[in-house]
Amino acid sequence: MLPRHAESTAPTRRLTALLAEADPAARAVLADILAARFAVVIEVESVAEAREAIKAGRPDMAVIAARLPDGSAAALTAALHGHCRRMPVFVTGPPEAILAVLTTVSLPGLRCLIRPFAVQALEEALDAAAADLAARRSADDAWQLVKQFLDESPNPAALLNGNEVASLNRAFLRFMGLSSLAEFRSLGLTLDRFLADPPPPGGLAAWACRLPGDTLDRDHHLRLVRPDRPGSSPQIFQAAATPLAGRNRCLLTLTDVTELELERQELLDLANHDPLTKTLNRRKLGDVLADEAARTNRYGTPFSVVMLDIDHFKNINDTHGHDVGDTVLVELAARLRTCLRQVDRLARFGGEEFVVAAPGIDVQGAAEMAERLRQAVAETPFAGAGTVTSSFGVAGYRPGEKPEEALKRADEALYRAKSGGRNRVEREALPQPQAR
Repeated sequence: MLPRHAESTAPTRRLTALLAEADPAARAVLADILAARFAVVIEVESVAEAREAIKAGRPDMAVIAARLPDGSAAALTAALHGHCRRMPVFVTGPPEAILAVLTTVSLPGLRCLIRPFAVQALEEALDAAAADLAARRSADDAWQLVKQFLDESPNPAALLNGNEVASLNRAFLRFMGLSSLAEFRSLGLTLDRFLADPPPPGGLAAWACRLPGDTLDRDHHLRLVRPDRPGSSPQIFQAAATPLAGRNRCLLTLTDVTELELERQELLDLANHDPLTKTLNRRKLGDVLADEAARTNRYGTPFSVVMLDIDHFKNINDTHGHDVGDTVLVELAARLRTCLRQVDRLARFGGEEFVVAAPGIDVQGAAEMAERLRQAVAETPFAGAGTVTSSFGVAGYRPGEKPEEALKRADEALYRAKSGGRNRVEREALPQPQAR
């Protein structure tokens, strides 16, 4: 078994060819041609030597005589195919010997070189095979470099081809609790399995490949769950997709922004909510009223506001202390929430005053809601304060007006409820007809 090394100028200096040929003359011709194209040429004279050469290291290509002293090339080509399915194998010999091999095995990549050789055709065939191998090796090297680069990244990343996952880096596999892409596939998993929310149309992988076409250049966030941490809160990732060559191919990269999102949410809560009752604050209420007024002006849907005030709240503070007064405010807000719809918004207007923004219902419906709220407050004593009551004023938004005008009418109705004995609901006064 004689390895022959090519000159340093060989274009495929990293590739190895196996030459199995017992005829010295044929072996010399083929070895010279191969040496000009491959970094290493391993010359053997039998099937047994060829098998040993395969065990010692995988050749990239093989040229095998159809007849060898200790057997046919058929078994050897099958062994090479089992070692590497993509390996090009050339079988050389007279037509009848090659035909005997072809009738025994039929393998992809198996090619024929009929003797006597036409040198130019032989060189062209080997040139084509060498160029194909070099391109394949270059692509494999590039792929390995990309995988190595992605594995070094602390951020989860996936190479996607349409709705198929072509590769997952170490960070993504670690998040999934997996050791390899093969395990991911063997378990029949998809990226959708790790979403905390319903998957987008077509699945997460296909969605990611559409991201580069987002003309609005928006930020996209994904909430992912770790299977090895059942019951834990989802982690929040910002998703970015880089288009790759080919149709619907991209690199999906995820950046963990969980802490940033939590901090942002805390800041939003501080900016939009009353710190004591956790209801909306007065500033946020203004935004809600403006949004609902715009919706009513556009679609003609009803929208009402309810304003309420705790009766004799000063007496509660003076008698029981401000701590009890704060407890009453918190408990009252909790009771109100249990009686509201999901679309209703509760805000602390100031002191012991609260406002409910109630979209989709008119003044009659809002008055019925206010009565339920009144009962929820008055029917059950408050811890440390006993029975507490509230008065309510209801008004409906009139298209075209400023939302503050509806709020003012609700406040006027609340004042009448206070003046009329408290613990009651009053509706806004009807518009007075103009005198002619």
